[in-house]
Amino acid sequence: MGKSAACPKLHVTCAILDFGVDVNATSCGPRARLSMLVEMRPLTPTLPLAAVVSTLVLTLACSETPRPQSATRLSLDFEDYAAMPITGELGGENTRGQLARVNDLRDEPGGRRFFVNDLNGPLYILDKQAKQFATYLDFNGLEGRPGLFPKFTFERNFATGLTSFVFDPDYANNGIFYTLHMEDPSAPAPAAPRAGVVPGLDVSGYQLSTPIAVPTADGQIAREVVLIEWTDRDTTNTTFEGTARELMRLQHVLPQHPLGEMTFNPVARPGDADWRVMYLGVGDAGSGDRGEGIFQLTPQRLDSLPGKILRVIPDLSAHTSTSTISENGRYRIPDDNPFAGVEGARKEIWAYGLRNPHRLVWDVDPVRPSEPRLLAFHIGLVTAETIVVIHKGANYGWPLREGTRALSPAGAEPLPANDTIPVRISDTVTRGTIAPTYPVAQYSHDRATGGDGIANGFVYAGRDLPALSNKLIFGDITTGRIWYADIADIRAADNGRPDTLAPLHEVTTDLRPLVEAAYRARGGQGDTLPGIGAVSGRGRVDVRFAVDDAGEIYLLTKSDGMIRKVVGAREVDVAASVMPSSDADDPSTAAATTPTSAPGTNPVPSTPASIASGKSIYDLNCAVCHGPQGEGAVRAGTTISIIEESGGRQPSDLTDAQWDHGATDGAIFSVIKRGVPPTMMAGYDGRIADLDIWHVVNYIRSLAR
Repeated sequence: MGKSAACPKLHVTCAILDFGVDVNATSCGPRARLSMLVEMRPLTPTLPLAAVVSTLVLTLACSETPRPQSATRLSLDFEDYAAMPITGELGGENTRGQLARVNDLRDEPGGRRFFVNDLNGPLYILDKQAKQFATYLDFNGLEGRPGLFPKFTFERNFATGLTSFVFDPDYANNGIFYTLHMEDPSAPAPAAPRAGVVPGLDVSGYQLSTPIAVPTADGQIAREVVLIEWTDRDTTNTTFEGTARELMRLQHVLPQHPLGEMTFNPVARPGDADWRVMYLGVGDAGSGDRGEGIFQLTPQRLDSLPGKILRVIPDLSAHTSTSTISENGRYRIPDDNPFAGVEGARKEIWAYGLRNPHRLVWDVDPVRPSEPRLLAFHIGLVTAETIVVIHKGANYGWPLREGTRALSPAGAEPLPANDTIPVRISDTVTRGTIAPTYPVAQYSHDRATGGDGIANGFVYAGRDLPALSNKLIFGDITTGRIWYADIADIRAADNGRPDTLAPLHEVTTDLRPLVEAAYRARGGQGDTLPGIGAVSGRGRVDVRFAVDDAGEIYLLTKSDGMIRKVVGAREVDVAASVMPSSDADDPSTAAATTPTSAPGTNPVPSTPASIASGKSIYDLNCAVCHGPQGEGAVRAGTTISIIEESGGRQPSDLTDAQWDHGATDGAIFSVIKRGVPPTMMAGYDGRIADLDIWHVVNYIRSLAR
């Protein structure tokens, strides 16, 4: 196809895959509740492939006529906990229209009160009794706003702003906590925090750190993410009195997929090697999504930090005999990090080959309590959303692998029999090979059973809801779908094999209409919820999960700016229909069931019936990005914020004579079927039948103007 636009023709899956999902929202009343049913039906197999095939044959043979059958489901109740202060635009679009971009809630050590951040800038203290918010710190000093940082950026996509905060494990004694926020280095303002904004903040000793450089395709840097250590001398009140120290300033070539997460080992104690050692989740900043040579392989390069899990020691006075000081002199690096002794590699790296490990949680196995597993909720692009267990030195394959598929310019393909990839030190240096590490759970971008981007979740550790015991609860960002996996299955799937995945059990809810009602009740003026996604369509539910110190679960929804608590969980027996398994449930097997190449000519005549059929399929899968008449995102007025900031990379016009990947029917068929990795145009192989793809081709041909 001849057009040089960055977004390919037939950009069918322009999903917005970063921060946010909706949660189980009811109304805004103080005691609003929602009952949800969770069907315990696996979405992905855990058996070896031969056993899966045998089971599938038996299932298909026995289930031609679905019949009622007993099934166990989980019913959950939610209660409104608090309504966030509105920081969005009531009539705005995308992130600007979200009423409050609530991204995390953490219990202050000791359980006295909650801290809550809004990506738009505020870090709040939430009084648990009065349910009132007090602004503790405001980061948003952009263009005259009253906050601390004049270069702060927050407006244009789902991953910008005050992204994260975490308490030091010894916070009760030292008052230390950490924050991550994003800045625009091109903004005409100083980067240092403004004096006098927070009366108790002493900025006299604040020093900017040297930005950590990253590979670029054109020398341009779009953003910097700043890691700051804060020390509050008095943690008994709702005001900050103390100092701030900048630890890291990491460059990002694009605004998405930032350094956005921090965590500490929850079982480490004073004297342990992991005590007060920080793990950081760093996205690839979009570098792996684009095909400009070495830029694409940044997540694989050990000489660069994007697309990695880092392990560092923030306190320069800690672990001095077993660590070295970082290049910028602001933190220490443990000597036992896996690449600390590898020439040319960044010593901070703990694991690599990741696209966007935007949330990290710990699984503490009571059988081995001193060896907790670190789980990453990993947002995908082409085939799957995944949960991975983070291992020391492991390579998760991106952008050469995604989930249980191999990626290449030809599309998503089955994994090779002997699956290895080079250990890449830099753009020119490799040292041997490594077997990639595979996910323990995944779901597809299928409209019927999947979603756009995985949210976070937690292994339930509370006491109030025994029906949730030993379950990992998580959700999808845009659609608001919720699943759980038995934690025993997650642990068993951590075996290095791609054909073993934990079964997922979907929660059935009415989240979208409920969140829409709350959104409008609080003043939202859009025709739909803000934002857009390929699977969710117009309107993102936008949910996050949180837990308190007791292990009880909360749901945070950006679209309506609400915090809700899970207050009831019970198993019930209900009538259910037998649903046959499908290879499409497991993307690792989909390619084996469909042709890998498209015929050169269209075997389906372009009749009115075919065009009408193609239109129906297009409306369901393609219109959300390319517009209702194929006119492209720009002409259709569809603003997709992540692409909006990537140099105008919008879904293209399908009605003109310009084509990105060939103008024949066969070429168009191939783009739809295979996608165009590593762009955001995902393949529909296994999700749309070949015959239906040909109908779509005929419909697109009818749009020519």
